[in-house]
Amino acid sequence: MTDTETGAGPQIAAPPVVTALDESYGHQRVAPRTQTEHESPNWQERCYHLLFAGDDLILNMGRAVWPQAGLRRAFLGACTGTVQHCVRVDAPYAPGDDPDEPVVDGVRVQSVAPLKEVELAYADPDGSLALELTYRSRFVPLPTTPLRIEQDGAVATHYMNFFQSGVYDGWVEVEGNRHEVRGRHGFRDRGWGVRKHEGAPRRGLVLAVMAEFAGRALYMLLFETASGRRVLQDGWLVDGSGTVRQVTGIEHDLTFDGVLLSGGQLGVDLDDGRRLTVGIDPRIRLFLSGVGYSPDPVRQGPGRERHDLTDPAVVAFLRGQTDHGTVFTLDGEPGHGYVETGLGVHARYLPSEDGGPR
Repeated sequence: MTDTETGAGPQIAAPPVVTALDESYGHQRVAPRTQTEHESPNWQERCYHLLFAGDDLILNMGRAVWPQAGLRRAFLGACTGTVQHCVRVDAPYAPGDDPDEPVVDGVRVQSVAPLKEVELAYADPDGSLALELTYRSRFVPLPTTPLRIEQDGAVATHYMNFFQSGVYDGWVEVEGNRHEVRGRHGFRDRGWGVRKHEGAPRRGLVLAVMAEFAGRALYMLLFETASGRRVLQDGWLVDGSGTVRQVTGIEHDLTFDGVLLSGGQLGVDLDDGRRLTVGIDPRIRLFLSGVGYSPDPVRQGPGRERHDLTDPAVVAFLRGQTDHGTVFTLDGEPGHGYVETGLGVHARYLPSEDGGPR
């Protein structure tokens, strides 16, 4: 039976939409700028800033555009060790809107000089959380290897980032207590592609290490399956001269309190034949479920929350993907930064789902 006989008619794709974005140079597809490589609501472009300011403050902040979903989003999390404040906001995004608009419902993340300077600002309406920070890069950006995962023939993840070491200056105020930030080394990442942010894996290990030292930075990322099989490994050692050494091997010996990192050591091999020893001493935690890294759609949507981390039930509720503000040693040299972990069932660290508190 033909389409004419059924009256359905041929299926014709919607014509592409040309917007003001197409006046600017920078196309990377034979298509208008509003069309992404994958026509998926999970296609996004985002930034992520993280600052471990000391044992009494860790902060993250980011902004994203989800063009296929028609959303602009931003988030902010600040933890003092005893209390964590979380802000999640969004706004509509239409074809042709400026993807570089820096403010989403009061959360501002603004590139002032590309690859050089970013301004961060927020003031909570009730006065419980406010900040003004400037990030200035100190080393070259480092592109990650694009990650592509297909499930049942469909693309589930196709994403890349760049990581960049920088210096933060400014202040952060939590419940009336102001933290001055002066010349503190920190980190940012920018990424784009198809990706979900649903928190820690149910099975396997996600480990990201972002370590800042006086004259160099060490960044590593790995994913392992529940059996401990390594499926992704990336890493670099970079310094102020622009010299970049590739990480060729990572051995981890970590300790966990349930699913929360409590310490450990890494053996890191570089492409010049050196073996580095990295000591890990976590000092403070920032629970990412509070800023949207959660399978719960409600936790992904807009909200402002205050969590009392002295209550074990609250910590158990927030547990999942976690940033640990960390003091590092690199062959004895002191540094700081963070370790992000997501731990599900894992042959070495969590052999079964009842192997520790979730």
